[in-house]
Amino acid sequence: MTPRDRLVLMPAGKKLDDIVPEQLGDWVSVPSSSIILPKPAKGSLADRLYGDQLARLYVAEDRSPIFLVMAYGALQSDSLQLHRPEACYSAVGFGIENVRTAMLDVAPNVRLPVRDLVARSESRVETITYWTRIGDDLPTNGSEQRMMKLRQQWNGYVSDGVLVRLSIASDTSDQVVATMREFAQIMLRAIDPAALPALIGRPLASNLDATSKGPSAA
Repeated sequence: MTPRDRLVLMPAGKKLDDIVPEQLGDWVSVPSSSIILPKPAKGSLADRLYGDQLARLYVAEDRSPIFLVMAYGALQSDSLQLHRPEACYSAVGFGIENVRTAMLDVAPNVRLPVRDLVARSESRVETITYWTRIGDDLPTNGSEQRMMKLRQQWNGYVSDGVLVRLSIASDTSDQVVATMREFAQIMLRAIDPAALPALIGRPLASNLDATSKGPSAA
């Protein structure tokens, strides 16, 4: 019953910095020191298993700045749990509010399950949308993630995984959520189709690629 196979969807030799463009539509990446990230204890298991990560601030004229954080694990472990905003923000003193599961419409008939929430402290508030990929699965909470990992291991393989987090430093509103949805759509469409499965899994990436190409010419 020991898993003997691996499922790795990150392109060989690539890192998150390589596959995510620094310009996405009107948004351009700029330096920032205000991005909230988990800090595993030095020498801990999570520290040793930490994989690749990306942390950027994107700005655009007359648009809300967007924080983008991605965490990748080549061998999926509980280290990605540290990046879940419910854990990451709570660890630095934020309260978590308005948690809900939603669907992000990436393209017609292409829907990505995501988690929406608000993180609030005395000095700062962020509206957050994030998703997690484990192999080809897209769990929306920690319990689903553990069950999907167990099912994959039962089927004889272990997978890589990624967590993608978008946030705006503002209280939640329809406009704030719509801005993050638009940014996510632009980002996913801008990524090379060969690398897209690393962020959303092969089935959804295939559907998005087919939608982008449109119907074949007669």
